[in-house]
Amino acid sequence: MNRRDMMRLAGAAASAPVLARVAGSTQAFAKPDQVVCMTWGGQWGDAMRDNVDAAYTKATGIKVLQDRGSSPVERITKLKVSLANQTVDLVQIHDGLVPLAIKQGVLEKINKDSPRLNHVRNMVPSFWNDYWVPMLFSVTGIIYNTKLVKTPPTSWADLWKPEYKGRIVLPEVSHSIGTYIIPIGALAAGKDPKDAEAGFEMLKKIADLKPIFAKDTDSIMNALRTEEAVIGILYKSQTYTVKGWNAPVEWAYPKEGGIPYSSGTSIAKGSKNLEAAEDYLNVTMDPQVQTFVATVYNYAGTNKDMAAKLSPELQERVKFPPEQMAKLVNLDHDFMSERRAEWTQRWNRVVAGG
Repeated sequence: MNRRDMMRLAGAAASAPVLARVAGSTQAFAKPDQVVCMTWGGQWGDAMRDNVDAAYTKATGIKVLQDRGSSPVERITKLKVSLANQTVDLVQIHDGLVPLAIKQGVLEKINKDSPRLNHVRNMVPSFWNDYWVPMLFSVTGIIYNTKLVKTPPTSWADLWKPEYKGRIVLPEVSHSIGTYIIPIGALAAGKDPKDAEAGFEMLKKIADLKPIFAKDTDSIMNALRTEEAVIGILYKSQTYTVKGWNAPVEWAYPKEGGIPYSSGTSIAKGSKNLEAAEDYLNVTMDPQVQTFVATVYNYAGTNKDMAAKLSPELQERVKFPPEQMAKLVNLDHDFMSERRAEWTQRWNRVVAGG
């Protein structure tokens, strides 16, 4: 990912052009009654329903049925076993799982020249992927309770402090960033993020501190809100959500570097509603619709014109200082994807005490 483009994305954009209509389809096609989208549940699923899905239905007349019943990895597996008779049209995954989904052959290649993808073509160029349309961006760092953590964290290594025993919240391995604890552990040990042995040694050490393993981001945030946890791993964007609940928390950018995170939508391989699915991708990239990721979650959007539609306060929330952007740790997702199954089994053994 080009850091110059990311800095432009994270800051305020220039004045937006006249907004094209939400689903700019210019070719007639047999319109289905509904499309099926596999996505996260909880607050994210509700926000998608109330913003993207509602805008899509208003523009096209097509209803959206959300499938919220699986983790991102499980979504890829479900698509794989359904290839012969695909019933899903769209799937939401994050950047770390895109290589796995492509390798498994469960995503349709995006027709960049499609007349239905005018907003998609207005993406910040460095985010472009032939099989996936990322709609938001943030950075993973450390969230902590300012009342109960005496010394603000400055390093990934601070998560390993013994005084936090039993009160560290980390994502489970099935979470979108669940395997990130391996490269984070390596960074905390002063090693390269691809040093898996160092990462797993650090995982053993943090497992001894009896952390709270959360299945989803909502659970991470709630652990900080109830003060069951006093420190943990979280995106900067969601820290504002927890602060909005009047919890005394702040976000720290580790000195080793924060880890970028983006998520978005792909068309499921074998979708019987390809044109309708393209219209849906386009709605996720409509700069006006996309503002919900900032207003609800304080994420930056990936449409070049989205930031200009935000208030000055929100523009400040979604951008990152140049010095932080310059120190981002861009994980090798292809490398991690090839090892996901092995790492997952090993993670489970470590956490189970094996």
